[in-house]
Amino acid sequence: MIELLKKIEALKEIYDISEFEWEIPRSCPLPIPEKRASSFQKNVYLKKNLKSIISDDKTLSTHYWVIQDWGGIGSFKKNERNDKRIVKFLEELKDGKLTKANFDAISSLSKVASFMHPEEYVIYDSRVIYGLNWLLFNFSDSKKLFPQPVGRSAALSKYDMQTIFRLSGKHYEYYSHKEAFHEYCKLIKQLSSDKTAPYLLEMFIFAIAPSWVVQDIQETVSLKISHAHNKSKHADAVSCAGV
Repeated sequence: MIELLKKIEALKEIYDISEFEWEIPRSCPLPIPEKRASSFQKNVYLKKNLKSIISDDKTLSTHYWVIQDWGGIGSFKKNERNDKRIVKFLEELKDGKLTKANFDAISSLSKVASFMHPEEYVIYDSRVIYGLNWLLFNFSDSKKLFPQPVGRSAALSKYDMQTIFRLSGKHYEYYSHKEAFHEYCKLIKQLSSDKTAPYLLEMFIFAIAPSWVVQDIQETVSLKISHAHNKSKHADAVSCAGV
């Protein structure tokens, strides 16, 4: 944990979290003060102040706004099935375990949890998990990693992390769907200082995933392909592959 904390602090010296970019839609149910000029400042204000609105919203309209408009996940449509899914997810948060069905939608549902209880839960996003797993694998004694949701980042899709981990020959395992989200939130809180909100670290890892993480993979990972066949057999294989 100490090595991991040192690495995160070193990265913070290089990458400025205030440059975090995530546009807030005009349909935002909470007016953002004009003095909050940067995207980072606006998102921090939203995280601090939307919780009272979303917690009191019995229609779930704010929940869907967070998922669809702010989060950009238009596929999570408002319907009776998803209404029940959101309600059940909020109940499961209290129990400390998630069902497989709700964990399968964790990229969407964790956004709701993060805005309702920003000091307790953070967004379980594909980019964040990609970055966090790389940090854990390389700068932590623990080799227990987090299942990564399907993502949309073209930069990250170039380097499949599970393939890299498998080829490394090192031991690792993944948390189950029941515990992954809660263990993730617990870890982010542990890695955040007492005076720092956990969502700031989540935003930071989200920001460096397509930049520093991808660059670190490019600089530290190499692949050597060994051929067990002799040259003539290899030539035949190439010829057949070209047919």
